[in-house]
Amino acid sequence: MRTQQFLPADVWSICPEKWMPDIHKNSSPRLHILLKYCQITRKPHFTHQIERNSPQPNLSSLEGVHPCQEQAGCTTMKTSLRKRLYLRMLRFRQRMGIFWPILLNGAVLFIIFVLGTLGYMYIEGWPLFDGFYMVLITLSTIGFGEVYPLDHAGKVLTSCVIISGVVYFALLIGYFVQLASEGRVFQMMRRRRVDKAIAALSGHCVLCGFGLVGRVVAAELAADGVDVVVVETDDKKSEEIESAGYFLVRGDATSDNVMMRVGLSRAKALVASMSNDPANVYVVLSARAMNPDLYIVSRASDNRHISKLKTAGANRVILPHMIGGQSIAQAIQRPLVESFLHRSNANDEVLLDEFLVSDNSPLVGKSLAEAALTKTHDVIILAIKNQESSILQKTRADTVVQAGDVLLVAGSKAHLQGLNEMM
Repeated sequence: MRTQQFLPADVWSICPEKWMPDIHKNSSPRLHILLKYCQITRKPHFTHQIERNSPQPNLSSLEGVHPCQEQAGCTTMKTSLRKRLYLRMLRFRQRMGIFWPILLNGAVLFIIFVLGTLGYMYIEGWPLFDGFYMVLITLSTIGFGEVYPLDHAGKVLTSCVIISGVVYFALLIGYFVQLASEGRVFQMMRRRRVDKAIAALSGHCVLCGFGLVGRVVAAELAADGVDVVVVETDDKKSEEIESAGYFLVRGDATSDNVMMRVGLSRAKALVASMSNDPANVYVVLSARAMNPDLYIVSRASDNRHISKLKTAGANRVILPHMIGGQSIAQAIQRPLVESFLHRSNANDEVLLDEFLVSDNSPLVGKSLAEAALTKTHDVIILAIKNQESSILQKTRADTVVQAGDVLLVAGSKAHLQGLNEMM
C-alpha cells in the first residue's frame, strides 16, 4: 500500500508528499515524527488514520519506532537498531555523493560476473577461472574465441551475458554524459568541499531559511564570530549566501539527507526562520529528534502557533511582526529607551551581553559591592538569574554571586571582552 492511498486529502495542504515517502513501512524513523507532527497540528483524524492503516496499529509496538514522551520539548527519544541503520545509510550515501550511483553500477557489474561465471560452471561444467574468463572476454568485446565449444544452453547464456553487458555499459555511459552536460561533477565537487568544511565545525548555528529575517539573523551571528550554516532551496540566493561567507547547504530543510549534512550533533543552535509555520514545526521536530540537547529558536507568523512550536521542541519562539510593532510603539512613547536599545545592537558604544559565572570565577562568593565591576571593568550589572529561578532578578549591592548564575551586563565591547576573560 502506498502512502497516498490512506492519507486524508486535507492533510496534503500542511504535510507535502515529499515529507513522508512510504511512511507505512515500519523501518522509517520518520513515522513517529510525522505522527507527532499531526498531533501537534491538531489533526487527530489523520493520526487515527495512520494508526488504523499501518501494518501494526499500536505505534509503541513497532520495532525501531518509539514515540516521543508527551512532555513539552520532546527531549528524549529511544534509539533503535533500525533507526541507527537508517541514519548510517543516510550518512554513507551523503558521503558518497556522485559516487553513489557509480557504486551501484559496480555492484550490478559484480552480479553479472558472478551469475555468468556460475552459469558456465553449472551449464557447461567449466572450471571457475574458465567461466570467469569467458564472462570477461564477452563483456569486453575484444573478439577472442570461446574457451570451449558451447552447446545450445551455453549459447543462450552467452547471449544473455552480451545483452546484459551492452545494456549496462550504455546506461553507464549515459550517466557520465548526463553528469558532464549538467555540470553536476563540479557541483558535487563543490558540495564535497562544503561538506568537508562543515564536518570540521563545532558550536556553529544552523539557519533554515534565508529570507528577510534569516539575513539579519545570519549577519548578527557572523558579527559575533559564530559560524553559520544556511539551508536554502532558492538557487538565486546562493551567490549572496556564499559571498557573505556563510556555509551553504542547498536543499529542503524538511529532508533527512539535508539535515544530516549540517552537523546537528555538533551545532550550538538551530534557527527555523522560514515563513511557513507548519514547515518550521516539522524542522523543529526533526532537529529535536536528531539532537535532544540542541538549542532551537523558531520564527512564527501567528500567535496560535507558538504553543505548537514549543511542543515540537523549540526553546524560544519569536514573532517578528510583534517585535517590530513593539519597537515602533516604543519609538513613539519612549523614544530615548528605544534609541538606547537600538544603539546597543547597532554599534559598539553600549552593548548588552550575558555571562555565565563559572566555578573557578573570582566572582563566586562575592557580593556585587565587593566585586565592584563598575569600577574595575566599567560595566553595569543590570540583572542576575540564578539556578533556582527562571526569571531575571534586579540586583542589589548585597547580592552574592554564585557559580552557575547568569549576569546581564551593559558596557562597551572592549570592557565586555575583558569581563568575559575574567569569567
